[in-house]
Amino acid sequence: MYTRKLRCMDTLKELNIPKEDCVIYGSAPMVLRGLKEKNNDLDVLVKDSLWEKLSIKYPNNINGDYIDINGVSFTHTDMNFLGSVDDVIKKSDIIDGYHILTLAETKRWKEKIGSEKHLKDAKVIEEYLNKLEKKF
Repeated sequence: MYTRKLRCMDTLKELNIPKEDCVIYGSAPMVLRGLKEKNNDLDVLVKDSLWEKLSIKYPNNINGDYIDINGVSFTHTDMNFLGSVDDVIKKSDIIDGYHILTLAETKRWKEKIGSEKHLKDAKVIEEYLNKLEKKF
């Protein structure tokens, strides 16, 4: 399983989150494709209905627009500029049954965040996608 590479993946599995209601984003899409060595946490975008359930079950873990549970950070509003959560999930890649943000969308998200770290990651993704494009 490719997702074993991801830090905090065991926590996500233990939480028994419905795979169809979320998409993994952040550094994880890069780790899964060998573009980054490791992720520090696991970022998960969830549908509003799942957010409501998590916020009721884990009220002490809410930090603004995030619910943090043992290294897994859930949000429901982080990527509105990419479309609705449903659209983001539909456009995602599926790896080991989990929806994973595509590299192109990961690049857009990292550019939108705009920090030095994220812009560096976006550049790595861009170079990788350009190499792939040249092969075909």
